[in-house]
Amino acid sequence: MTEIAPIEPGADKTPLHQLPPERAARKLLLRQVKQAESAGQRLAIGDAPEALHDFRVALRRFRALEHAYRPWLGDALPKKLRRRLRDLVRSTGPARDSEVQLEWLAGLGAAPRPNQRRGYQWLRQQLEDRERRAYAAIRGAAPMEFASLAALLRAGLTLPSPSSAGSLAAVAGTQLRSLAAQLRGDFEALAADSEMRQVHDARLLIKRARYMLEPVAPALAQGKELARELGGLQELLGGVHDAEVLGGTLSEAAALAGAARYREAVAAALDEDATGPSKRRQGDERA
Repeated sequence: MTEIAPIEPGADKTPLHQLPPERAARKLLLRQVKQAESAGQRLAIGDAPEALHDFRVALRRFRALEHAYRPWLGDALPKKLRRRLRDLVRSTGPARDSEVQLEWLAGLGAAPRPNQRRGYQWLRQQLEDRERRAYAAIRGAAPMEFASLAALLRAGLTLPSPSSAGSLAAVAGTQLRSLAAQLRGDFEALAADSEMRQVHDARLLIKRARYMLEPVAPALAQGKELARELGGLQELLGGVHDAEVLGGTLSEAAALAGAARYREAVAAALDEDATGPSKRRQGDERA
């Protein structure tokens, strides 16, 4: 028999994994809304990069859980609302990528050789400028956008909902077995052909599996340990993804630096024609 009841966060003391999937999924999603709101407020007042990281993590968890438990959410979260949330997450990507790449530069270890210093400083300035622009674009807009989204998300998730006879643990177990089978296939594909597409697919599946496992992990004998292992795999493949993005950034930077050098060479040649030999700039950013 189906029961209809409103969702009241914190009112039910039943362990989360024992709750009906409809009720448990809503509680999980409401937690992420609250965490994203808190991080968004810190982001708005300039508490970065921690605030941006926390904001993105909360939104990623929300989207992964929503995707996993969509059949048990009914019409709580319309497609248009989900698209707005997806677009908001994507808008924070450039700021995060710039942060990661600046950390890479800072962690290069040994000081650049004399012929590399100009390029090191030039690239660092480029990334710092990009980071400032990215933060300026999202610092006010992203928290405000999420504030309006949060009201709609909370309204949908706290409406009366059906409660079936199953439990979150049973639903999560079925979903995780399916994800495990998909992951096995993805890692076999990686062993045979390590294209970035395969890495990307495996990373997304690991992320989904981790976010589904964590809420029920305390009820499993080795649940927390397995969740940590999934987190380590997610971090490893995330590093591969970051390296791919960095490669694209370095290619763009090399093209910009080369174009700048060519423009200077043309200007110098014109200057020599007019006034005689000019002093050429020392060093090349491309090194």
